[in-house]
This record gives sequence, C-alpha cells and structure tokens, in this order.
Amino acid sequence: MIPSLFAGLKSLAGSLSGDWNRALLGRPLYLIGRHGLKAKRMFLGMPRRQAVTIYAGALWTVCLCMAAPYLSLYMVQLGLSETEVGLYQFLMKAVGLVGFFLGGYFSDVWGRKRALVTFDIFTWCGYCLCLALADSKAWCVAAIFFIATNALSLPPYQCLLAENLSAKQRGSVYAVMQLVNLAPFLLFFPLLGGLWVEKAGLMRACHGMYWLFFFCVSLGIALRWRLLPPSEVYEKPPGDWLRLLQEGLGQYAQTLRKYLGKPGWVLFLSSRLIDEWFIATWAIYASLYYARYLGLRDSYLSILTQGSAYVAFVILFVLMPNLSERFLVRILGFDQLFGVAAMALLLWVSPGEPGLLTLCLLAASLAAVGGSLYASVSTAVWMSIIDEKERAKVVAASTAFIYIGVLVAGSLSSFLYGHVSPPALLAVILGLRLVGFILLRRVSAILAPPAPSAPSR
Repeated sequence: MIPSLFAGLKSLAGSLSGDWNRALLGRPLYLIGRHGLKAKRMFLGMPRRQAVTIYAGALWTVCLCMAAPYLSLYMVQLGLSETEVGLYQFLMKAVGLVGFFLGGYFSDVWGRKRALVTFDIFTWCGYCLCLALADSKAWCVAAIFFIATNALSLPPYQCLLAENLSAKQRGSVYAVMQLVNLAPFLLFFPLLGGLWVEKAGLMRACHGMYWLFFFCVSLGIALRWRLLPPSEVYEKPPGDWLRLLQEGLGQYAQTLRKYLGKPGWVLFLSSRLIDEWFIATWAIYASLYYARYLGLRDSYLSILTQGSAYVAFVILFVLMPNLSERFLVRILGFDQLFGVAAMALLLWVSPGEPGLLTLCLLAASLAAVGGSLYASVSTAVWMSIIDEKERAKVVAASTAFIYIGVLVAGSLSSFLYGHVSPPALLAVILGLRLVGFILLRRVSAILAPPAPSAPSR
C-alpha cells in the first residue's frame, strides 16, 4: 500500500511540476524581464534635452550626498545657533522670491539653456567656494545667500525637463531624474562622507568636501553648455529692457489669473506649500535632531542617508515604470501618509535608547518613500496641468507664492525648534502632513478622469 501511495504522489508531483515551475520561476522571471525592458526604455528613451539635463546633474549629487548630512552641524560649529541656522536660510528665501520671477522671465528672453548655465555659475559656484573657505559664521551667511539665488535656475531647469513631452513621459522623466540622483547614494558616497568626517574631523572634512563639490559643479556646468540643445522657439532678442520688464509683469499677472481659476489649482498649491516647507525645514533640522537631540553619533548620519536612498531607489525603480497617467492622479496624497508615519516614529523614540540607529533608519526610510512619491507623482501631475508655452512663468509664479509661505512658516519653525522644543516642531509637521493628505485627495477627485462607461446593448 505504501509503495503504491508513494508512486501516486510521485506521479502527481510529476504532473504538477511544469505548472509549479511556471508559477514559481517562469512568471517572476518574465515579469522581471518585461520590467527591465520598461526601465531600459525609460532611461534610454528620453530626448537629448532631458537626458543631458538629468545626467549632468548627477555630478551635483555626488557631493551633495556626502556633504549635506553634515551641513547644519558644520554651520553650528562655525558659530550659528540652532535658531540662526534655520532662520537665515528661511529669511534668504526673500532673495529666492525675486529670483523665481527673474528666472522665469529670462528663460524666455535668453533661452532656457543659457539661463540655466548662467545662473548655475553664479549660484552654485559661489555657494561651494564660500563653504570651502569658511572659517566663521559670516561665510555661512554668504553661502546661504548664494544658494538662495539658485531660485533663478529652477524655472529653466524645470522647463527643460518638461519640454515637448506627454504627461506619461513626464512621469518617467521625473522618475529617471530621481533614480539618477540616487545613483551616487547607491555607490556608497554617503558612507565615504561619513568616513571622511570620522577620520579628519567635521571641519576639515567639510572643507575638503566643498572643494570637491566646486570641481564637480564646474564640470557639470561645462557639460550642459556643450551638450544641451537650445530651445530656440522660446528665445527672443532683448530690446528695450523697461518695456520687456513691463511686458513680463503683465504676462505673469494674466497667467496667474488664468490658473487660479482652474479647478483644484489653489488646493494643489496649498499642498505643495506644506510639502516644500516640510522639505526645507527637515533638511535643516534633521541632522541636528538626530545627532544633538537624540544623541546619534555624527558619522551615523551617513548611514541614514545611505539606507533611505536604497529604499527610495527600489520604490522608484519598481513602481514608476508601471504607473499610467490615470493612476498618477489617483494616488495623489499617499506620499503624505509616509511622512506622517516617519514623524510619529521619531516622536515616539527617546534620546539615547537602545536600537536608536535602527529606529532612526526606519524613520528616514519612511520619509524617503514619501519624498520619492512627491517628487515623481505630484510633480508630474503639476507639470501636466500647465500649458507648454506658459510653463516657465507659471512655475516661477507658483513657486514664488510657495516661497512666501515657506519664508514665513520656516522662520516660525526655526523659533519653534530653537526656543520651544524639537519635538514640538515634529508634532506640527505631523499635523500639517495630514492636512496635505486631505488637500491632495480632494485634488485627485477633481482631476481624475471619469471611469469609462459600460457599452450599451
């Protein structure tokens, strides 16, 4: 009986082996291969304009991922207080406010390529040189000024990324931009920055990293100047500057009136204000919160940066090639929930408790998921709402509106962190992220196309 039972089970296993092989191996390998083709088309199928803009920008990220985790600690060591390190950066956004309007206007007057290259030379090179030479807080304030003027570069940069693309292509372009910017993180450059700080000390390491930053920025600017094709259809020769300025202001006013009347536009801008405030605030205070409030070792900040970058890369690589234009609208707002979870976890963590590095890494990873969805999904939907010929001015005017809010709210958050308590700031961030989720879900309901109706019989 037992041999016959064994033979029957063997026969059954043999008859099912083909199905099990297909289920366990064949289908996953097919999906991986098909996804690989989608990802290949996403990376290699971009027009030259978007490809050069994005791939040259990786040179910025190589140094940013090394130096950025230590920037606030570096500035505090040079003499700024914890309140000042945020307050100066938010107050300088008034400079950026003017920069957005000038950047949008000169993108049309000079052309997007010339505007981007010219403004990057002034802003990024000045920023890197100040921090490479810094030996007092005055250098920090000068560096903050230069990086604030980088608002000049944002309109031509965003327009070059979105020019002559469909909504679906824009989603892919923003995903590729994030993936390329994540590449230096995946190659362990953040850990190199942490090792540099560990061996040389914070001050010497930061000086060296910003000299390297200056070299990489100069190379990236040269590559864009040499390889970017001009957008000649958007260029016009300068004439009477007063007349052109009056004409530009009139165009801004007309364009803004048009878009403020669009359904969901005010809600969308309000949600982006919350997001940009959160991103700016947390970029300044995250390292101080981890290292000075929770007691995490300084060099461990690179581990948080490294780990969260891997999480963001996986989310973007797996998710974005498979999202339809319709689905991009339908998932608006879910990035906010990951930000809420990250802040809730950090509020729950006690300073110096066992497993602190693991808990902080989990919080940073949750925030990275939310940030990835925000930068790809939300930005792609935003760009799709704007008409091509009006994009430079709409981006400039909208971002200037957001900067006004960030300037005011950010100054208050600096006071809150430095004079009330760091957890109080995190609690405010958590609450506003919930508000952002509600706003974006309403926008999704407004923008979502109606479901196809069933065919009549």
